[in-house]
Amino acid sequence: MHKISKKHIIALRVFHGILTVYFTLCLLYLYVVGITGNVDGTLFILAALSLGAEGMAVFAFNRGDCPLIHIQRKIGDDKPFFELLVPRHLAKLAIPVFAVLTVIALVLILLRYVY
Repeated sequence: MHKISKKHIIALRVFHGILTVYFTLCLLYLYVVGITGNVDGTLFILAALSLGAEGMAVFAFNRGDCPLIHIQRKIGDDKPFFELLVPRHLAKLAIPVFAVLTVIALVLILLRYVY
């Protein structure tokens, strides 16, 4: 592992933060659809595909870890993103919690449109 400049580490953290905000907004949109029934087809497809792709990247290809952790470690940043925001024991719960929240949103949508 070789060290890269602090500037690169910060840039990756900012990028990771932007992705986190994006995926959180996608998840919130699914809740809006599930709770209100107001749906924009394009936004729904974008949100669902984005969360699906993220889920595949995280769970299928990285055994539950964020794919960016490999890049972080390669540039010398061993601190996982969520540990920048909350204590380690809570940070480890971030991905499972987001996964459960996604499933709940999808169940709400199914209940609204199937029944």
